[in-house]
Amino acid sequence: MIVRRLLTPESKRSIKEKFKGNAVFRTIDAAYKEQETQMATLRFSPEEIWVNCFIGFDQILKDPENIDQTTRRMWNDTFCELRDEATEASRSFQKEELEVATSCIVYSIIACMTASDDWRIIRHTEILMSQIAEHSELQSVVTLFDSNIEDDFAIYIQRYISTGKYMSDRLGNPKEYTDPINPVISPQERIKVKVGVRKRLEFMKGALPDSETPIMTTRDFNAMMEAVEYLIENDVVKKQESKISTAMPVAHLRYTFYLVYKNEGKSIPRQLWLDFLGESFSQMQNNKDSLSKHFADKPSGYDVFVKQKKKK
Repeated sequence: MIVRRLLTPESKRSIKEKFKGNAVFRTIDAAYKEQETQMATLRFSPEEIWVNCFIGFDQILKDPENIDQTTRRMWNDTFCELRDEATEASRSFQKEELEVATSCIVYSIIACMTASDDWRIIRHTEILMSQIAEHSELQSVVTLFDSNIEDDFAIYIQRYISTGKYMSDRLGNPKEYTDPINPVISPQERIKVKVGVRKRLEFMKGALPDSETPIMTTRDFNAMMEAVEYLIENDVVKKQESKISTAMPVAHLRYTFYLVYKNEGKSIPRQLWLDFLGESFSQMQNNKDSLSKHFADKPSGYDVFVKQKKKK
C-alpha cells in the first residue's frame, strides 16, 4: 500500500472529518493556518502536513535501531518526495514554499518525538532541528507550533506508541481512515453516549446538599444539555454567549465533567471537555487555569453531593 504525501480533495475532506478530534491534527491545523497563506502556489494543506508527520514519525517507530540514519536523511527525503509528487500531480511550486512545507512537517515530527517521553527517541531531535535551521526561519516554524499545541498532545502520542498500530498503514484509502486511539463513533453510538451523559447529569436538576437551593434553573439545565449534546454530536464546543450558571462549587462542577469524560464521554477528546467547561459556565471564567491540572481531582463530600433529592 502506497501512502501519498500529497492528497486528493477527497482525502483532505475525509481527514478533516475523521480526525477532527485528533490532538496532533488539531495542533497542526491551528499552527499552520497562517503558514498556509505562504504556500498559495503549492496549495499545501494542514491535512498534508499531518499525513507527512505520521509518515516520518512511523518510520522512526517501526525501525528504532536505525533512528539515527532515518533522522539524518528525514528533511531531504521528505523534500525530494514532495517535489517529485508535486511534479507528477502538476502542482506548481516555488522552492521556498516547498522548503517551508518540509520544515513544518519535520517540526511536527520533532513535537511527536519529544512528546514520546522516550529519551532514546528524543535525543535524535537535535539533528532534525539543525536541518530545519539550514532551510527555513526556524523561529517562525517553532513559535507557531508551540503556541498552539494541545494539552493532550503528549497523552495522545504516548498512547499511540503503546498500541503498536501505525497511522501511515491506514492512509492508503480514504474509506479506511481511522484513528487507532480515537476512532470515529457511529451515529448510533453517539445516541448511546447522549443517553448515558444525560443520566449522569440528571442530579443537577436537584438541590444542594441539606438545602432547598436548586443547583441550577431549568433554563440553565436545558442550555447545558443542549451544549453537551452539540459537543457529542459534532466534536465541537458550542459558543455560549450567555454563560450557564450553577450553584455548584467549581471543584464539584469540574469533577462532574471529568466523570462524564472518564465514563460515558471517552470518545470525545479530553481537551474538548475542558474547552466546554471553560466556554459554557459562568463560574469557570476566572478558573480556566485550574481546569486541566485539577480535572481529575475529586472534592471532599462529592458522593453525598450528587445523591441529593430533586428540587421542589
